[in-house]
Amino acid sequence: MEPQTRINRHEAVQSWTDSQETLTPTVDGSGRLVDVDEVKSAIVRSLSEGSALRPYPELCELHEVLLGHIEALKPLAAGRIDRLNHGSGEWYRKRAKLDSIPYEVCRGLGSGLQSAASHVQSLGHTLRFLLENSEVRGRGE
Repeated sequence: MEPQTRINRHEAVQSWTDSQETLTPTVDGSGRLVDVDEVKSAIVRSLSEGSALRPYPELCELHEVLLGHIEALKPLAAGRIDRLNHGSGEWYRKRAKLDSIPYEVCRGLGSGLQSAASHVQSLGHTLRFLLENSEVRGRGE
């Protein structure tokens, strides 16, 4: 198999000719790939509301998934936000949100089911912010 190089927005991305997956930028040169479909699925799961709260073990599992995606996307979003005009209102808003993420992440699920559900939902909003502010694109985008 020969790798092909194509342009995906502003970055050259390698893919294998027989692969069905779209490769996206790596994080900090670690070699880990960001799967945009998985990220979007985690966002939808965390923001969906039902008539009853999810079981605590399910919230714990979703919490771990969200934290992994947040860790992967935060450097990409930070790089893009830092390219904005420093001092602009947009830069201040986005930078403030970005700077608040470590505090939100270390807060944990809390002691009850309601606090856990609320925290997971908050992390879903944070992950959506990071995805929207990174240059990662999924299949068909």
